[in-house]
Amino acid sequence: MRTLGDWLCARAPAQPEKLRELLRERSRATRSGRAPEVGGFDRVDALADAGRDGLEHALARVGRVRESAFKLLEADALFTFACEAALEAEDPRAAIRRILTVAGS
Repeated sequence: MRTLGDWLCARAPAQPEKLRELLRERSRATRSGRAPEVGGFDRVDALADAGRDGLEHALARVGRVRESAFKLLEADALFTFACEAALEAEDPRAAIRRILTVAGS
């Protein structure tokens, strides 16, 4: 099993270095406290949790347009990767429902 950071870096096309650093940082520091070595639904959950955390950061800084915009882009990238991971899960529909639940919480 690969680490979540390895899985993220293996995505093609490669992310810009700054985004890759942010994604690795956010994927390690999720609300769920999941270990960075994950697969299946764990990967989907860890990425969705990190995306939700990024969204909360963006919303907490409303009014600081540029900083909030970068946080929002970071959250968007994490949710996008969660969707990619969901497509690799045994039950993609259930995985997508989990992402939507996390995003809406």
